[in-house]
Amino acid sequence: MTPNDPTAQGLATMASTGFEFGGDPDQVAHDVRAMWEQLGRPAGAFEAAARAIAVLPQRPEVPIADQARRRAFERAIGINPVEVELAAAMSARELLERMARSVSC
Repeated sequence: MTPNDPTAQGLATMASTGFEFGGDPDQVAHDVRAMWEQLGRPAGAFEAAARAIAVLPQRPEVPIADQARRRAFERAIGINPVEVELAAAMSARELLERMARSVSC
């Protein structure tokens, strides 16, 4: 399975979003594993999902002059700072890599 596979991207998005909204590793792993099982336990899905983190859509770049205004707007409507999204993506990748190792053992 490749990182561009819809299953890999779906699991990657699920894991990243789980962390972004404050989920703990055990809960995120439980949710991702449940989805993987519903999909029929596809081989290589966790490894591909870990790699898919790098190809998920990112926010568009904003010129430095506009960043403070954009941050204020995002904060006003409840969008997490980009730093939270990046930390969530890193946590998701680490979790998916661990899950891939546990399935292949």
